[in-house]
Amino acid sequence: MEITYDSIKPLIISEEAEGPMIKLKFKASNQESPLETVAYVATDQNEIMANLTMQIGKSVATNVAINAGSSMLGNAIGGIGGSLTKAAGSVAASEASAGMMNTGSMMNTEITEEKKQAAIVQAFTYLATYYKHNGTEWEYVQPGA
Repeated sequence: MEITYDSIKPLIISEEAEGPMIKLKFKASNQESPLETVAYVATDQNEIMANLTMQIGKSVATNVAINAGSSMLGNAIGGIGGSLTKAAGSVAASEASAGMMNTGSMMNTEITEEKKQAAIVQAFTYLATYYKHNGTEWEYVQPGA
């Protein structure tokens, strides 16, 4: 039998979301104590690429703006002071760009109901050996039985 969210939903007795992590407890009617596991709503490749592209665009724009400003100011000052101003601007632009590249925000995902359900089904598959479907409902199966 294919495991679907709708088929395992009656087994879920507890579901606590903490960001992309979902703490779950599964329990069948013939089971004394629930089995606990964790589901994780993962970021898909398209979201990672979209987030990365957005961050690179912001980083490049910031870098260009700071370098252009420090270059104009350096040219206006001239001499050694102007060179130092340009160099300081270049360092500031590099630091600003590096600060914008946040791996945490690249991995952010919009947690939709569909993604949440898929993560719960995936988490249940690791516990599926403890359950069997009798045609109408899931039953707990003693390990080794």
